[in-house]
Amino acid sequence: HVLTTKTKVFGFSRQYHKSKEGAPSYLSMFIHRGYAIAAACLAVALGNASAFTSGNAPAAFINPANKLAGSKTKEPCSGFGTCLSMSTMEEAATTSAGVAALEKYVESRGGDRVIKKVLIANNGMAATKSILSMRQWAYMELGDERAIQFVAMATPEDLKANAEFIRLADSFVEVPAGKNSNNYANVDIITKLAQEQGVDAVWPGWGHASENPKLPQTLSDMGIKFIGPTAPVMSVLGDKIGANILAQTAKVPSIPWSGSFGGKDDGPLEAELTAEGTIPDDVFEMATCRSVEEAIVAAKKIGYENGIMIKASEGGGGKGIRFIATEAELENAFIQVQNEVIGSPIFLMQLCKNARHLEVQIVGDQHGNAVALNGRDCSTQRRFQKIFEEGPPIIAKPETFKKMEKAAQRLTQSIGYVGAGTVEYLYNADTDAFFFLELNPRLQVEHPVTEGITGVNLPATQLQVAMGIPLYNIPEVRKMYGKDLYGTDPIDFMEDEYKPIDTHLIAARITAENPDEGFKPTSGSIDRIKFQSTSNVWGYFSVGANGGIHEFADSQFGHLFAKGPTREHARKALILALKEIEVRGEIRTTVEYLVQLLETKEFIENTIDTSWLDGLIKEKSVGVETPSHLVVTSAAVFKAFEHVRTETEAVKESLRKGQVSTNGIPGINSFNLEIAYEDTKYPFHVERVASDIYRFTINDNVIDARVTETAEGALLATFGGVTHRILGMEEPLGLRLVLDGVTILMPTIFDPSELRTDVTGKVVRYLQDNGAEVNEGEPYVEVEAMKMIMPIKASESGKITHNLSPGSVISAGDLLGSLELKDPSKVKKILNFEGTLDIQDAEIESDAKSDVTNILAGYKGDSEAAAVAILEGVTSADEAAEIVTETLNEFVRVESLFTGSILDDVVRDLTKANAENLDVVISENQAHQQLALRKSLVRAMLRQVGTFGDRFGSIVIPADLKESLKTLAEMKDKAYGELALSADEVLRQANVASFSSRLNDLKNILKDSSADLVALSKSMTLSAGVDLLTSLFNDEDESVRSAAVEVYIRRVYRSHRIEDISVQEANGRLTCTWTFSFADVEVSQSVDRFGMLSIVPSYSTLQTDLPSVLDEMAGKIGESSPSENGPINVLHLASTSGFEGGADALQTAIVAEERKLNMLGIRQVNTLIPVPEKDPEYYTFMQCDGYSEDKLRRNMRPTFPYMLELARIAENFDIKRIPAIGRNVQVYVGTEKMTKPRRGGPPQVVFVRGISHTPGLVSEKGAYRSLVAGLDELERAQSNSEVNLQSSSRIFLHSLFELENTTPEEVSARFKEVIGKLKSQLATRLLKLRVDEIETKVRISTAGEDGKPMVQSIRLVASSMEGEWLKPNAYTEKPDPVNGVTREYCTIDDDSPMCFLDSYGTSNIVQTKRSIARRVGSTYAYDFLGLMEVGLIGEWNQHISDLGEGTSVEIPSNIFSSEELFENEDGNLVAGSRQIGTNKIGMVAWHVTMKSPEYPDGREVIFIANDVTVQSGSFGVEEDELYYKASVYARENKLPRVYIACNAGARIGLVEELKPMLQIKFNDEANPAKGFEYLYLKDEDYEALAEGTVLAHKVPEGWALDDVIGTDHGIGVENLQGSGKIAGETSRAYDEIFTLSYVTGRSVGIGAYLVRLGQRVIQMKQGPIILTGYSALNKLLGSEVYNSQDQLGGPQIMYPNGVTHETVEDDQEGVASMLKWLSFVPKTVGALPASRAESDPVDRPVEWRPTPTPYDPRLMLGGTSEMAGFFDKGSWKEYLNGWGKSVITGRGRLGGIPMGAIAVETRLVDKVVPADPADPNSRE
Repeated sequence: HVLTTKTKVFGFSRQYHKSKEGAPSYLSMFIHRGYAIAAACLAVALGNASAFTSGNAPAAFINPANKLAGSKTKEPCSGFGTCLSMSTMEEAATTSAGVAALEKYVESRGGDRVIKKVLIANNGMAATKSILSMRQWAYMELGDERAIQFVAMATPEDLKANAEFIRLADSFVEVPAGKNSNNYANVDIITKLAQEQGVDAVWPGWGHASENPKLPQTLSDMGIKFIGPTAPVMSVLGDKIGANILAQTAKVPSIPWSGSFGGKDDGPLEAELTAEGTIPDDVFEMATCRSVEEAIVAAKKIGYENGIMIKASEGGGGKGIRFIATEAELENAFIQVQNEVIGSPIFLMQLCKNARHLEVQIVGDQHGNAVALNGRDCSTQRRFQKIFEEGPPIIAKPETFKKMEKAAQRLTQSIGYVGAGTVEYLYNADTDAFFFLELNPRLQVEHPVTEGITGVNLPATQLQVAMGIPLYNIPEVRKMYGKDLYGTDPIDFMEDEYKPIDTHLIAARITAENPDEGFKPTSGSIDRIKFQSTSNVWGYFSVGANGGIHEFADSQFGHLFAKGPTREHARKALILALKEIEVRGEIRTTVEYLVQLLETKEFIENTIDTSWLDGLIKEKSVGVETPSHLVVTSAAVFKAFEHVRTETEAVKESLRKGQVSTNGIPGINSFNLEIAYEDTKYPFHVERVASDIYRFTINDNVIDARVTETAEGALLATFGGVTHRILGMEEPLGLRLVLDGVTILMPTIFDPSELRTDVTGKVVRYLQDNGAEVNEGEPYVEVEAMKMIMPIKASESGKITHNLSPGSVISAGDLLGSLELKDPSKVKKILNFEGTLDIQDAEIESDAKSDVTNILAGYKGDSEAAAVAILEGVTSADEAAEIVTETLNEFVRVESLFTGSILDDVVRDLTKANAENLDVVISENQAHQQLALRKSLVRAMLRQVGTFGDRFGSIVIPADLKESLKTLAEMKDKAYGELALSADEVLRQANVASFSSRLNDLKNILKDSSADLVALSKSMTLSAGVDLLTSLFNDEDESVRSAAVEVYIRRVYRSHRIEDISVQEANGRLTCTWTFSFADVEVSQSVDRFGMLSIVPSYSTLQTDLPSVLDEMAGKIGESSPSENGPINVLHLASTSGFEGGADALQTAIVAEERKLNMLGIRQVNTLIPVPEKDPEYYTFMQCDGYSEDKLRRNMRPTFPYMLELARIAENFDIKRIPAIGRNVQVYVGTEKMTKPRRGGPPQVVFVRGISHTPGLVSEKGAYRSLVAGLDELERAQSNSEVNLQSSSRIFLHSLFELENTTPEEVSARFKEVIGKLKSQLATRLLKLRVDEIETKVRISTAGEDGKPMVQSIRLVASSMEGEWLKPNAYTEKPDPVNGVTREYCTIDDDSPMCFLDSYGTSNIVQTKRSIARRVGSTYAYDFLGLMEVGLIGEWNQHISDLGEGTSVEIPSNIFSSEELFENEDGNLVAGSRQIGTNKIGMVAWHVTMKSPEYPDGREVIFIANDVTVQSGSFGVEEDELYYKASVYARENKLPRVYIACNAGARIGLVEELKPMLQIKFNDEANPAKGFEYLYLKDEDYEALAEGTVLAHKVPEGWALDDVIGTDHGIGVENLQGSGKIAGETSRAYDEIFTLSYVTGRSVGIGAYLVRLGQRVIQMKQGPIILTGYSALNKLLGSEVYNSQDQLGGPQIMYPNGVTHETVEDDQEGVASMLKWLSFVPKTVGALPASRAESDPVDRPVEWRPTPTPYDPRLMLGGTSEMAGFFDKGSWKEYLNGWGKSVITGRGRLGGIPMGAIAVETRLVDKVVPADPADPNSRE
């Protein structure tokens, strides 16, 4: 029924009132039109008409918040009158049938008034319960729950708190806010509303105005029925003083009190009622204490032996009552009672110890009847406020309780009491004596207990009595007495007995109080109440979900009732219900504490009394104990979860605004948090290892917790092998944690000198004067909260300073006062936790696939273990390949979003694409930010692919995996380098034919008897098979074995001249011997060397075999050992089987024969170890190192080091080999050897070195192919982590093919021609890869002076080492005949050849400067000249290509020349030249002449550039002067001026000579962290400085510095003087001549201004234009706002804002753009623009035509590939594309004539204003 909109039950059709979510709320279901159905169903199910048995509904308040339907919230009213208004929730639903049924019922039961509309003059629990009960009765008796209408009163606070009673009412009227005297206790407001709303009666409930006689009297005068006693009776009975006097008059035993004296013979006061039905005033006053002094007198008469209660006659519900034990406590307690119940008479009463609080429920009618409906035991009290109520009160003997009932009936009957009331007694179980306590002339909150045991609906009974129906005619009363329900025969309630009670019921009040803080009231919102009714437990609540308890409300908001056949059954049922209840929100509740109380021995045995609970509270003997480490860990889980939620939402909110910073994402998953508990701090580091797994680390303790959030917001956290349910709420005073149903407050650590409130309310009064002393534990202030006055005690002793004034409204956590601590040493110190948390070690289960997924998502994990685990157990190669493919694809998918793009742009695009799901944006960035970890996983996966052959018996890689590997291998960014290398290696291995097939092919070639072994050894196809030959050394075919050995030796020694070679088997070993010499040494000068290769069966017997091998070699050498040339012979050892001993074992065996090796003149011993189906391993042992292994030569064929000239590199570099692609190529990372440390570390060079057997190396195509191969190796090397971004690169290729019929001069000329073209074609790659030298060694076949054939080695070098970029040179080589190392390099083309010896020198000044420029992402200033020349060549090549075949246009000679502009000694600007790198200032300028297609005869341009290698390119006085003079020079000559900007702004220098002299005077030498007092110089250092360098004053240690001035000009603020000068000059230059700026690397401060003032700007994408750095701004802003310079001045900022006209990827493209722009510019100011020849005919038609629909105007200007546009083909160039999107600007040529163009964009365009990262509120 709950899920349907309409249901018909018992003939009634009703519409449910629905909540927002569509399902009816629990209470809404009860009250609105579906209530009848629910009530009827429940009634049928339970067969009980009790008010709350029908409450056995499904779980209460399971629904989320239900907003008040149709309500109109208004501003709080300041007074009464016109502000009152009504808001109706629904139209009146009273049916004529319902009214008729009501009238008929009243008439039939003997009533005299029909009440159809009732004003509920109450709120909270009372209002809720009354409407529910009376509605239930109306339906059960009349068949229409709407027979009676209810009007509610509602304050703004109740409306805001989503109070349940407002929803239940048919309509409500908003009343003024604030305390109850403004609303529910205001008789004037109540009566006026009753009259205005036309109600028939007013139901007062309890509290508020329920006991104010003025209310019934005023209503009576208005003719409106008051549902309760008459005014006179209320006056006398409702007053506790009057009630006690009446009790004494009726001879009911009373406790000694202030009215026990003053009567007859100074006995108890007695009185007869006046005509008005009141106690005579004189008698009343005798019992009343009007002042503290009167109270003191009365207290002395009563006596302090048992303690005294100070009570307000009009108090109740725990308010207006205080206990005192001494006279010293009386004054404060008396004032507190006065303040709690203002204006109420006060009396004193002796405390009755060991007493039980028993009550009799009475109801009287206007016919003189009074019935006692059994009673209740309310002995469980806290500060006289009831906690539990139960009935029947079985502690009293049945006959004794019967006497109490009859006495109550007589008392009420004698005064004509009408309505419900309660007579309260104190009962002593030991003596069976009872004493009258008071009579409450109203219904009490615990009345449902009576309903539950008697079956009488008390609010409905009140209503029927008010309608004049006699008690004996009320069906439920008759049923209780065993009478016919609808009979009318009278019942004598004084004589007749009701049926025995056969059930027991216990009730528990649910209050918003903190049991840990003395049950202090709390207020705040309530998010959710979860309560599940059962057949024997029910309850109701005054607030719903998303409601709350405001500071003016009563603290009770719920009531639970449990029944059973016995007290024990009821107790257990209540415990179970309390354990299941859940209240979430800002308030605290007593639920857990109530459970503990119900389980105490005293409660179980029913031996409690009224002081029992206060004693437990005082002793703190009842409480829920939870292990502290469990509490701490749970709190950490909650805070970590909330941190993730909060930080995630913060990032999302930033993204919603268009912010692109991702700085907050790492903090989501890795952060520190601190838990303070029980005087200990627990500092945790938290890492999320999955979306739901948190890793907590404290000390050496690691705890993993899996955390999930339930639908209702609770956390289920599994750690230590146990799952816990956690709820938490951050409060002003700390964290409130609900752990497995137990509430724990973890207070925030406050300064003990701060006195703060933990309640919400207002200050009543301070108890000490400002500045007075207050002691620890002593109250210092009284505050009012929840209508109660309570003291707050000082936490420490000291002198108090008030922070607020009385009447101030306060919230929990507010500062009330400050203490000047009396003894600061007593303050507790909070220490950090040391040790291990007492949490059981238990791993969180996680499958391998999840681990891999989590790592790919950017969570921390063990990548190696995950890669192994996910493939463990996989049985097929296809399945394994699929897993690897998925992993690679996910990695590539994420990284493809970021690679090659600016991060800000990526984030912005992701945000727009996922605006509805920003979690995607966070997850993609999170993954990318953990690139290193994810790369580690992918590398591990790739290694696993290498095991497929062994694991699955197949190395065939499926197509999908190949495609994924290919994509990964093509990723170019440095960050993916190692992965690209690994993927490429896997692919290459997969593409190589199987080892066995390649071996068979080679074997078949060798078996061919006609095979030319010499030619085969020189074949370029053998490169991949050289090492393969070694696998045939033990072939079963002797001819194959022999041929394989011979070809191997010939191939390895190809660069040598082999005289003779012999292969034979002897002594069980295959042996090859040969004599050889260096081929590039004349035969007459050559030295013959001897070599021998011996193949031994196994290296395991090498120590025994080696002597015989050496003996055999000695026999071969004979007498020809050339001892005069030193060791020149070689010995090669090969094994036919593997060897596990490695190099050390081999070295041991070889060193043992050192003497014999030396005798044989053996220069090196090379060993070869076969590896099955792989290349062999090589180890080389050099004589010069005592035959220890040369690790540099490991796994290198014996002659490779010689051919690659590694010794030449090793002279000045520490080299390390890294993987290469080609089999004949090796790549080394060389770190320069340095004698002393250098800032930034030693320079690094990447050496690519290879050999080639291919002809045509000096041809253009061959050279291009070889250079590209070398660049590919370099590209691959850049990906290696060993290579840094500033490294230089050098390529060396040794061509073993011998050129014929040519001369060195011809080779040199051809090389210079080819290198020029290659520089132009490959400039971009050469620059990107930082190639500073290309070196080729070629061999020319010639004859020596002796006429015999020899080889001439030619060294071809294109080097930037001397400054000019890749300047070509050629040299002949003269090698040493003994060792083959070149002794001299002689120039070829010079008229007078020079010869010199040069190894690979260390970095010179130019190389150092290049490295510095590269570090900032730019090119060395002087290298721009080379780039311009290359760019100019490219421009010509493109121009000639465009003209087509048959053109006579050629590139002119000397197309580029430059003269440097610098100041001479007189400060004048002169043109000239100087050695590159010798400039002393950071500014350079050139007068450049270039021959372009527009000006083939030449044009002149002035270039000015920062030299970033000189003091970071900063602007000082000298730099400003050169810039200024060069710009003036350009203006004077009317030449275009181009500024290449790469700088650091204006210079702030240092007195460098001072830095090593500085001394520090620390505040504490032992602890420098405490800071320093001053910097000083020693006496001798101070005296050595030039006068005026520093200003200082004398101190004991020397001279303390006041100011540092220096003596050099240009290191201080004087550097700023030229900024204005050059800025003005730039502006003037823009006005007079053409100015263009190119920004590379960075341009800062004045450099940025110059660029802006020059107007026309080309910007490299890695060249921000900024005024200051992002790190400096972050420091200024105090947070990490910016994460790169690009966010301040990168292209994404400058291009859309029109500062930058064009962006380029790199400096080569930048130079090309400069040249392109200059091609449109006249050579001088005022000259006509030059035209260039064009192949596009002038008279051709414009083929492209505009379309009727919006089109791109650029197509009209530039055309398409199919249709020509307005300008010459290929000449259109757009500028400012990022700015002013509705306007298109650019340049093109028309018939070769340069023209500018402006077009209007007619299509819709977006204008995007990016969010400012520095302003969190800024939006895109």
